[in-house]
Amino acid sequence: MTSSRSRASTSKRWLVLAFLLAMFGVAHAERRRVVVLPFEGEKGAQFQDAVVKIIKKSHSVIPVDKWTGTAEDLDATKINEKNVKKVAKKLKIDGVVTGTVEKRRDEYILRIKVRAGKTGEYVGNVINTKADGPRLDGSAARDVKDELVELITNLDSNRTSSGGDEEEEDKPTKKKPPVEEEEEVKPTKKKPPAKAVPVEEEEDKPKKGSGFSKKKPPVVEEEEEVSPKKKTAKTEKTEEEEEEDSPKSKKRPKGGDGEEEEGDEVAAKEDGDSEKEDGEKEDGEGELTEEADPKGKMAAATAVSPGNRAVDAVVGLSFNARRMSFKFDADLASPPPGYKGAPAPGLVIDATIYPLAFGHSSTGMTKNFGLTFMYDKVLLINSKDMTGQKLDTKAARYAVGAAFRYPFNQTATSPVIGAQVRYGRQNFTIAAGADIPNVNYTILDPGVFFRYPVSEKVVLNLDAAFMLITNTGAIQKADSYGPATVSGFEGEIGLDYMFTKALFARAAFRFETIGYTFKGGANMSSNRDADETQDVAGARDSYLGGLATVGYVY
Repeated sequence: MTSSRSRASTSKRWLVLAFLLAMFGVAHAERRRVVVLPFEGEKGAQFQDAVVKIIKKSHSVIPVDKWTGTAEDLDATKINEKNVKKVAKKLKIDGVVTGTVEKRRDEYILRIKVRAGKTGEYVGNVINTKADGPRLDGSAARDVKDELVELITNLDSNRTSSGGDEEEEDKPTKKKPPVEEEEEVKPTKKKPPAKAVPVEEEEDKPKKGSGFSKKKPPVVEEEEEVSPKKKTAKTEKTEEEEEEDSPKSKKRPKGGDGEEEEGDEVAAKEDGDSEKEDGEKEDGEGELTEEADPKGKMAAATAVSPGNRAVDAVVGLSFNARRMSFKFDADLASPPPGYKGAPAPGLVIDATIYPLAFGHSSTGMTKNFGLTFMYDKVLLINSKDMTGQKLDTKAARYAVGAAFRYPFNQTATSPVIGAQVRYGRQNFTIAAGADIPNVNYTILDPGVFFRYPVSEKVVLNLDAAFMLITNTGAIQKADSYGPATVSGFEGEIGLDYMFTKALFARAAFRFETIGYTFKGGANMSSNRDADETQDVAGARDSYLGGLATVGYVY
């Protein structure tokens, strides 16, 4: 029969163990889950990375791509109280950190705000700090560490409704089914039942007619009341495991009596389900980190952003109006007539492909090398001579080349700069009878471009290029205007609007202008009057227009 001293001793031991588990649970609960959204302003990405490193020492930082993808799925991309609360609840995030960077001469002013994931509201004061250069060190780092980390630590948990840590730790202590009490009445049975209470309990059970009540104390106490022989073999081992392992432990090894502790097995199973639900796992230091996608793919919005898309292709209508004018002597009796055309409709196809960006799993620089192709052909155009007679006219241009882009960061709204160089041909021919020579340009056009996502649905496009003209066709022949120095410039400004994740509309205005400086000595530049001096000094061939297309991105 177990003495009262034995019961008191085991009860004290369990009280100590319960206290240690409670302290572990409190310490674990203090680690918050936060997301640090891209900082705005010059060097914002650099300061954002530095802040993330500081926060990770005390709390868990969720990747921005995970937040962005979930926000897009929930149609909650705009950062406001309602949307933050919605996305944070889905991801079980306790806090959202935002920041802005302002450069003043050689100093950088950093302002950081924190929203509570549970309510979406701002908490605490704005954290203001100053850095001497584009990095977070010295007093600036201390300000962030002291103020921001403390603010995050004091955030309310946003996981209590989904089975938080505290709830999971209590699950192993649930009472076992009543069937155990019925089986305990059998004092002669040597082996425990299927959901076994340890064998030692049977040794402490009162015999029939002893005057003791059959009612059994709580399961926790009965597991402690083991016989002196087996107490050391099992209980001490359990205490060591409780001290070294968290309550979220894996299934424990069998003890001396050949039975497994069912409570720990249940906790391990439930914890595993929770990890699958969150898409996270616990590393060796207890920090929650995002599990990598099996294929390492980006979030949908990030994958098709200007800095990460593998395909950008459009097809639609173009409109071009040609203007050609000449610079000649004021007293020239028979000056060249020039050309002034109305906007003519055409078909345009334009595509840029980044082969190493397919699959959206690479974040290296190689995914930013691409190939580009453009073809624009006028479908309906006619010209008229001085008498008003229509003349058949044709115009077309194509170009192929290579491109390189550089996104500022890997978010869906990251600005992108880039460069490209293309080789192409452009012609404008008019049937015989006009005083306008035909042109057939051979062009090498190195250029730059800029893509600025105003939002995840609207993108601003800017392009500019220098046109190195290596051949102009008939206009430089001796019976026309002769040799000349020729160069050009072209540019385009436009907007994209995303209808879906893959389809969009693009509208743009574009222009190009090519200038000539004739060297003289040719029939149409020097022999337009009786004297032998040069009559026509130069010319300018310009094209104004735009395009309206639909496109596809991947």
